[in-house]
Order: sequence, then C-alpha cells, then structure tokens
Amino acid sequence: MTDFHALIRLLSESRVEFIVVGGAAATAHGSSRLTVDLDVVYRRTSENIARLVSALAPLQPYLRGAPPGLPFDWSEETIRKGLNFTLTTKLGALDL
Repeated sequence: MTDFHALIRLLSESRVEFIVVGGAAATAHGSSRLTVDLDVVYRRTSENIARLVSALAPLQPYLRGAPPGLPFDWSEETIRKGLNFTLTTKLGALDL
C-alpha cells in the first residue's frame, strides 16, 4: 500500500518542487475514486531534479512492472533523459 502522506512529506521536506495530480489529487478534492499510486509532476530544473533524486534514493526506486534484476540507474542523468517514470519505492507506488 502506498503511504501518500510520507511520500508527499519527503518530497516537501526535501524542497522538491512538485504538484500532486491524478487520483490522489481528485481524492483531495472530494472524489470517492480510489488510487493505489501517487502521481506527481515535478519541475524539471537541474536543481530540482537533483533534489528529487537525492530525496528518493533511500527509498530504492525501481521501475514498476519491470523484471527483477533489470538494471535501472536512479540518477539525475536518467531523470533528465526521461519524462515519465512509474516507480515502486519502499513507501509504495510513485508516478513521475
């Protein structure tokens, strides 16, 4: 189960610039829709990407649905080269 509160707190305390979107945002606005992942849009500046990578590194982000053992480098370079990441972390599912 995703710990929405802990993920949002971690990103906020790490000064990552982001907004919550998707099902979690709908729920916050009163929707009865249930969701199992936290969807966020993050600012794509070099500084913010560095904060994002640093904040999430201890949670061991890995590509959700990827075969176990598939090489995945959680780094600033990876984030800069990609746009959308569906991740699994120690705190649950996170979509960037």
